[in-house]
Amino acid sequence: MFFTLRKVYQGQSLLRILMNQSFKQFSVSGKVVDVGGARKPDYFDYLKQESVTSVEIVDGLLSKVDFEKDKLPYADGYADSVVLANVLEHVYNHAFLVAEVHRILKKGGTLVGFVPFLIQYHPDPHDYFRYTKEALERIFKSAGFSQVQIVTVGRGPFSVNFNTIVLSFPRLVRVFLFPFYYAMDALFLKLRPRVGERYPLGYSFILKK
Repeated sequence: MFFTLRKVYQGQSLLRILMNQSFKQFSVSGKVVDVGGARKPDYFDYLKQESVTSVEIVDGLLSKVDFEKDKLPYADGYADSVVLANVLEHVYNHAFLVAEVHRILKKGGTLVGFVPFLIQYHPDPHDYFRYTKEALERIFKSAGFSQVQIVTVGRGPFSVNFNTIVLSFPRLVRVFLFPFYYAMDALFLKLRPRVGERYPLGYSFILKK
């Protein structure tokens, strides 16, 4: 709880906090390509890094690569691991990008990523999709990934509401509001435990080629 309150005070959304925490269970290694990561993404502070030799970032704006139609600037089987966090919702031709990620991964390589679900419209420069768990499974398997693990990130409806409004309030107010929303979700999930997965803030995933 203290960790979350500190991050809320520092200006992070609940979605970002929970996404980063979900990444603690995932590992990357060897040559790592971060597709769409921009400058100094903080999720590398949470991902387990096993014998990482390099991390390269290819961002649509910074690297001048159009994810809708341009091949990623790497040879086939170049990367041991790829990170694809908060990118797919901004790419209309998502099947092309996923196929490119599959192409640059070595056989046995790992793709780690995240997509939001119950959040506000956020163009960067566009915002096209919200993917369900079922949709992600079909997209990844169609691209050739053999092992697909998708993890629901979120708590319940009150956390969804908190994430939507939190950045509109001063920092101290955010800190005082969060315990109330957390407690309300805890009560809601105790009364209706089976419906928790109906309110995902997003989905993290780890795949094997």
